[in-house]
Amino acid sequence: MNIMNQKGEHALHAVIVPTPAQGHVNALMNLAQLLAIRGVFVTFVNTEWIHERVVEASKKGKSLVSKDNLELEQQGWRIRFLSIPDGLPPNHGRTSNGAELMVSLQKLGPALEDLLSSAQGKSPSFPPITFIVTDAFMSCTEQVATNMSVPRVIFWPLCAAASVSQCYANFLVSEGFIPVNVSEAKNPEKLIICLPGNIPPLKPTDLLSFYRAQDPSDILFKAFLYESQKQSKGDYILVNTFEELEGKDAVTALSLNGSPALAIGPLFLSNFLEGRDSCSSLWEEEECCLTWLDMQQPGSVIYVSFGSIAVKSEQQLEQVALGLEGSGQPFLWVLRLDIAEGQAAILPEGFEERTKKRALFVRWAPQAKVLAHASVGLFLTHSGWNSTLESMSMGVPVVGFPYFGDQFLNCRFAKEVWKIGLDFEDVDLDDQKVVMKEEVEGVLRRMMSTPEGKKMRDNVLRLKESAAKAVLPGGSSFLNLNTFVKDMTMSKGLQSKNETM
Repeated sequence: MNIMNQKGEHALHAVIVPTPAQGHVNALMNLAQLLAIRGVFVTFVNTEWIHERVVEASKKGKSLVSKDNLELEQQGWRIRFLSIPDGLPPNHGRTSNGAELMVSLQKLGPALEDLLSSAQGKSPSFPPITFIVTDAFMSCTEQVATNMSVPRVIFWPLCAAASVSQCYANFLVSEGFIPVNVSEAKNPEKLIICLPGNIPPLKPTDLLSFYRAQDPSDILFKAFLYESQKQSKGDYILVNTFEELEGKDAVTALSLNGSPALAIGPLFLSNFLEGRDSCSSLWEEEECCLTWLDMQQPGSVIYVSFGSIAVKSEQQLEQVALGLEGSGQPFLWVLRLDIAEGQAAILPEGFEERTKKRALFVRWAPQAKVLAHASVGLFLTHSGWNSTLESMSMGVPVVGFPYFGDQFLNCRFAKEVWKIGLDFEDVDLDDQKVVMKEEVEGVLRRMMSTPEGKKMRDNVLRLKESAAKAVLPGGSSFLNLNTFVKDMTMSKGLQSKNETM
């Protein structure tokens, strides 16, 4: 079937393949909507484990995904959801055993290609696939794109600086920066200044935490170096950042072969500002917390969330709790059922009773809506990139408490480069360190009630304005996404011409 769009052009059909983790799925779900709005057909491929969790979490809320309707037609959009086994047993602790998950994902290419081929005839309203948008950490898509003769578009879910450090990881091995020597993090002579893109000098601990393994045969260490090799093999590069934050050069540095590279973020923001719900949470969101926020004073609430994967020791959660109590501020705390080393948190005796008039605890929250609420004045965060983008986009300063991956870089940049927050001393050097209640309380008070904190609030409000301008019509990210769609259309036109010759 020869499907045309409203302008009489061959319709574009994007396959989107995220890494099976909350932050990666969320970012690419937002991109799926933005492409669909621009007339692109989208096939979104989750692993079965992720898809089932998204469906279950969405039963009581709005979502693009449902068990019974895997094809979505809304305001002219066409988004199709498919799922694929990840190769692991049902009871496998995926997020707690990242090494086995990464190795399994690297082998999914043949199954992904079979899935796409078999799906082609099941949705006659969908045109042939014209390009694949792949999470930068899904190397399995390389051979699929080659076999299907379609462009492979690499999507970076990290900030540009973290993406550059990962893209050049094998180079950093040759230069002696990987494996990372944490003890050199405070040595100014060990700053990494050899990377392109005019990114700020990096400390050894800014590199992905997986490179701290001193044994190069470590499975996760090897897996990320392998991904680095494949991350240079793309026909187009998209990055979830905005030019006004990190500059064009940092994004361009991700193109090792001369392919176009564009900043198109913050991806969630235009959907959020225009009221499009793109819920793809792995947990049911408790929107009752918004009603509670309505009853608090403007700028008074500390929002606490350590993301979807980070875990803390019981001792650390106890110290965070006591620090929050000592701050005197109202707080909204997201406590996942597996937050305390895989178990539910046990808070200090009497803590909930003592703070009940100014505290609310939820299992999961609609984070963008929370951060946009006028009563929220600070975000105590794990410093994931999605959370960092959401916080700056809503004008909320941060206190960073990183756990793994790129979070250490995001945390330091928030403090030292963008100057929108603080962190706790030496948490980037020692993942076993327990931050005591006195330090927690002190940092929270500095952010909430000192001139230093006010300056950071002023800084983040300026970033909020820049982020909104970037994603709205006429802004840098808005125009870059339009350019990408136009380039894919031209690529499709050339492909169609070649097929008829």
